[in-house]
Amino acid sequence: MKTYFLAFIAIFTLLTSCSEDNDTQTIIPTPTPAGTGFSWRENDPEGAINTAPTATFSTQYKTLIVKDAAGATLFEVNLSGTAAATYAIGTDNAVSYLGTNPMFVADSGEVIVTANADDKISGTFKAFRSGTGVTRIYATFTDIPVVP
Repeated sequence: MKTYFLAFIAIFTLLTSCSEDNDTQTIIPTPTPAGTGFSWRENDPEGAINTAPTATFSTQYKTLIVKDAAGATLFEVNLSGTAAATYAIGTDNAVSYLGTNPMFVADSGEVIVTANADDKISGTFKAFRSGTGVTRIYATFTDIPVVP
């Protein structure tokens, strides 16, 4: 009888400790503290301020990635360097805004990195393109986390 009881406990434990394999990973964006983060204005430097909940700067790719609350990329800013400097938008530096239709790809402007220290980057950019819809973007990024 004792053997049946131990076998029952072993089988019960084995069956109840199994769980479903679920490869889906949910990433919850971490909002940036007040006074930090990424904000921008479309077409008018004095227009309505838009903000994004998350942004990171990759030193490996020299890229600022800005995402919306759902985790979709809003902005991608590719630079030729990571140091505090002014980067002219053109061949070596690019700004894309994927949050508008048609997609905004700047053909001129500048990105000014004012600080890149203590694993945080800050600066501004003015980006311009010809066409319809959004043709000018004015953005500020403050204390954006720097990742490898």
